[in-house]
Amino acid sequence: MKRILIISASAGSGHTTAARAIELWMEKVQRYPGEFQVTHIDILQFSTMLYKKVYRDVYLYLASKQPLLYGYIFSTSDRLKRENKPDFLRRFMDNINALKFTEFIKDTPWDVIVTTHFLSSQLLAGLKVKKKIFCPLVTVVTDYGLHSYWINPACDYYIVADSASQHHLAAMGIPPERVHNFGIPVLPAFSQKKNRQELKKELGLVPALPAVLLLSGGFGVRPIEHIVADLARVKSKFQLVAVAGHNRKMLQKLQALSLPFHLLPVGYTDRMDQYMAACDLVISKPGGLTTAEAMSMGLPMIVINPIPGQEDMNSDMLLEGGAGVKARHPVEVSYKLEMVLGTPGRLQQMKKAAQKLAKPKAGYMAADFIARLAREQNF
Repeated sequence: MKRILIISASAGSGHTTAARAIELWMEKVQRYPGEFQVTHIDILQFSTMLYKKVYRDVYLYLASKQPLLYGYIFSTSDRLKRENKPDFLRRFMDNINALKFTEFIKDTPWDVIVTTHFLSSQLLAGLKVKKKIFCPLVTVVTDYGLHSYWINPACDYYIVADSASQHHLAAMGIPPERVHNFGIPVLPAFSQKKNRQELKKELGLVPALPAVLLLSGGFGVRPIEHIVADLARVKSKFQLVAVAGHNRKMLQKLQALSLPFHLLPVGYTDRMDQYMAACDLVISKPGGLTTAEAMSMGLPMIVINPIPGQEDMNSDMLLEGGAGVKARHPVEVSYKLEMVLGTPGRLQQMKKAAQKLAKPKAGYMAADFIARLAREQNF
């Protein structure tokens, strides 16, 4: 039995979802039941309370409440590392606050370690340099762009979202054979073809009308009931699925709205793949996993006020690829939606662009590669 460790971080949901996707795809690539023993951990559960605050609470606060400050920290830290400025203090703090994590790693003879967060990639690369671990280290990048913290020469292999990231790593001196452009791993449900018209009927939507999906999960979006109410100004015919998630008050406000278009308010759901498959367009913050899931379903996006940093990079990819338009502020959403729906052929053109960007089998390709690496190990 081969031991595979997958490490994520509960700083936002994207890193965890990508790790979970690989975990599920590993079940589909094994040759026989029990070939792989897959362990998935959250690195923050092995760190101090200080680091849980820094990487989870402070990150969420800055991303949602102080995006400009977050963007400054993102760009400044990226620049300093690229300029090879001394960062002894940061690396010292990382090591001190992750002692429990490094002890856990050294206690088990892993065959392959996979990480979907830069913190664990950096710590593990340091252990490889010190010859504390010897198994292959695979870093899975979960956005359409690279902060320099992801780039660690001691990492054996990278799985990246697109050819731009592949080129970026090559320019930073990473040999091309160590970089695999598989895409961002999405859950198996997002790779399955579904009948859009049948799903519309099943979910209570009108089959003949374009369906728009509005997601509230991204940071920095004001209460979505205001966006929904403002969509009454859109002249083109459409229907809307508005996902409030765990926010019950928001769901109740959505249910109380009286609007000129058909509105389907949804609370927390584990059927996001079905809602995406039933819809024609999504309005959301451009998180890496949300973007990858939408592209996997051939679903173009209206992106809302991207957070400076990784969301900017994700947004740029969509705009350059023709699969998205950007609303710099939530009040612009109604205008952008009318622009897409009211321009003949525009929505279909964007759908085709999304299909070209789609990599629904990224998780399978990542799992298959990891499985081959594991089978090669003989410790």
